[in-house]
Amino acid sequence: MALIITSEEELNQLAPPALPLATEQYSRQYQDQLNNVLRLYFNRITALQQQLSWGQSVDYIDFSLTTAAPHKTGRVDWDQDDATLEIDMDYGVVQQVGQETFVRVQNETGVTIPNGTVVGSVDASDDALIVTPYIADGSRDTLSVLGVVTHDLPDAGTKGYCTTLGFVREVDTSAFSLGDVIYASPSTAGAFTNVKPTAPANVVPIAQVIKVGSTDGIIFVRPIIEQQEYYGTFVQTISYTPAVINTAYAIPFDTTSIATGFSIGTPTSRIVSANSGIYSVSATLQYISSNAANKTVYSWIRKNGTDIADSCRLIGITGNGSYRSVVVHESVSLDPGEYVEIMFAVTDLSVTLVAVAPTAFAPSAPGTNLVIEQAQQ
Repeated sequence: MALIITSEEELNQLAPPALPLATEQYSRQYQDQLNNVLRLYFNRITALQQQLSWGQSVDYIDFSLTTAAPHKTGRVDWDQDDATLEIDMDYGVVQQVGQETFVRVQNETGVTIPNGTVVGSVDASDDALIVTPYIADGSRDTLSVLGVVTHDLPDAGTKGYCTTLGFVREVDTSAFSLGDVIYASPSTAGAFTNVKPTAPANVVPIAQVIKVGSTDGIIFVRPIIEQQEYYGTFVQTISYTPAVINTAYAIPFDTTSIATGFSIGTPTSRIVSANSGIYSVSATLQYISSNAANKTVYSWIRKNGTDIADSCRLIGITGNGSYRSVVVHESVSLDPGEYVEIMFAVTDLSVTLVAVAPTAFAPSAPGTNLVIEQAQQ
């Protein structure tokens, strides 16, 4: 085991020794005494030199468990309150070893990002993730969320620290209660809410409130980040009558009820995916007959202009003014930019894909109601 200097008292042992008073004449006793003093002194120097030599290993290092060392960037000492080693870092940040995890981040927003701000990555440099305050309104992917900055992070490309696990102190938690789970806010970038957001907002649990206070609040950061799921509901609110029998028609959609990751394309029969995944595609189509003759209606799904095998459903309609509905449903794998269409064909032009206005006792009934839900990432 290499020797370790642990106090100034041990360093003082290396002070120049007091040499014996020289005699006027040669004295063997004096010479032996001088040799012994110098030998002991140089032995100590040798021991110190060995301790300072690179490549020397040690069995352990003992830190004081009772004396708190003054904070200084680059210093390691024992944190008595948290019962672990602490590392003093830039900005006065103190990391409790084994109890906190930081990510090196960079601010290029042009303004200071305050301590306690929820951030997400938007880019990266060679040695840091570039972050901005995160808003959970559905405009940003949940996978970009990192955590909470643990100090005021200046602008102009300055690098600092984001806590991904551990305590963040001096946060305003006065609007919450002790123990509240807080989420990334869907209304204010970088803020928290203790009300669970609802779609189309992102649901990102960020932390739990450990201490309530306006200036001395404490949160324990532990983001729960799940891949965002995409969905959409689209309706056709105008009745549609085919012009030719036994001919495939793509149904145009005119209204988006709710959607994240899907949109009505061009032409409006195309429902376009912005993200890859496996999706459950389900459409309810409502038909009406204008005569009593028997006729057949075909309904099915296309992907990228190609019919999906075995997706067709047939119904027969008889009776003047009779309504019939049919549901077509398939699981479809889509890549970004790919699309689905709902198709139909009739054997008689007396069939209309009909949208019905609301009544005093019931809501409107669209001609087609298409629901897309993500089944797998």
